[in-house]
Amino acid sequence: MVNRALFQYDAGFKAYMQQYKFQGDYALRIVLQAALAQSLRRAVYDVLVPIPVDLATWQTRGFNQVTGWLTDQPFFQALEVVAEHKERPQSAKTRAERLVTPQPFSLAPNAGKLLRDQRVLLLDDVYTTGRTIRHAIDQINLSGAKAVTSLTLAR
Repeated sequence: MVNRALFQYDAGFKAYMQQYKFQGDYALRIVLQAALAQSLRRAVYDVLVPIPVDLATWQTRGFNQVTGWLTDQPFFQALEVVAEHKERPQSAKTRAERLVTPQPFSLAPNAGKLLRDQRVLLLDDVYTTGRTIRHAIDQINLSGAKAVTSLTLAR
């Protein structure tokens, strides 16, 4: 698995994520949009696939923090969150708990047709243990994608 992170997850990035993601300050998305856009222009891929949020998160927060950073970049929501998977957020789990998290994703309808033989770039916010990305890769590979890499904002 190849993952590239734009920033180191340090105290400053943690504070940013707390305000943006967990406090729902959607205006903060613009802080990282240019850096992400520049990185995506340099990346080699055919289809950009952001990691989705579950319905409860969407209803509570009102946005997907990952797609919030995108400006004019086209993307395909190839993954769906399995409705009953999440008893609590990844950020509230220990490393050991994260590593045994069951598969939270399924392929969206038509994902197989759209991703087959394509180079897929997964996009997520923070790479901690890599478990979320690995789960996503497992599902994307079921579609017949040619290659799957990932980009995260921080690690």
